[in-house]
Amino acid sequence: MKIKTGLAVSVFSLSFTFSIILFLKMVFPGLKPGTGSAPIIFLIVQTTLLWGVFGPKSPLFGRVFWRGSKGWPVLALTFDDGPTEPYTSAVVEILKQYDVRATFFLLGRKLELYPEVIKKIAEGGHEIGNHGYSHQVLPLRFPAIIRSEIQRTEELIIALTGRKPDLFRAPHGWKGPFLVRTAKRCGYRVISWTRGVRDTDRPGSHKIIERSLKSMKIGAILLFHDGRGLEIKPDCSQLLKALPVIIDKARRLGFKFMTVSELMAASEVNQ
Repeated sequence: MKIKTGLAVSVFSLSFTFSIILFLKMVFPGLKPGTGSAPIIFLIVQTTLLWGVFGPKSPLFGRVFWRGSKGWPVLALTFDDGPTEPYTSAVVEILKQYDVRATFFLLGRKLELYPEVIKKIAEGGHEIGNHGYSHQVLPLRFPAIIRSEIQRTEELIIALTGRKPDLFRAPHGWKGPFLVRTAKRCGYRVISWTRGVRDTDRPGSHKIIERSLKSMKIGAILLFHDGRGLEIKPDCSQLLKALPVIIDKARRLGFKFMTVSELMAASEVNQ
């Protein structure tokens, strides 16, 4: 999936490079670009576009919120690709035990499988965000497809909770030229993350804890997963084992927890 998207970006970069060279020749008829100029232009264009598409913090295609203010030690825990049972309910229970509120970015197709779980999330005081309907990558999609992905999940969330979400996180965090603009027109703020701990790799609970500790910066948004794309039976047991330790160690370091919206509001106050 990433290779396919990367190849598409490379093809566009090549076309764009030839367009730049042609434009320069038209504007400056006497200009004769050297043989090495085309590869250099291509490399610059391709590197910039790949950063824009795959960089979770990249503002190339529109600004996204990926870290809060550095004013005081707070963190936001976020969970993608749910709901998935029994893991989402188990995460909610752990958060309840530690009195932590988090933000869950939910998939529409998963909500159709586990509609009752969203009520547990809402009753726990957690924030609910939109993660699209089918977890398809969106950088190469036109606005109509992006809008459909957002609105199908939005309709499900409203039907189950009575409230419209206003945070959107793209699958994998990948962005294209239409994504941020389309999401904003649908009434959403686009959210990324400061650091992902790559828990879907199942590296072991100790590694998830280690990566999380390294990611604990003031105002950081940490990315976890209570599912794995559209997999019906992913194994998120390592996260369940690691999460209590992560919360406990964060508090020992002096951190407090906020939802993403709370972090955004606090950041605006401190600007």
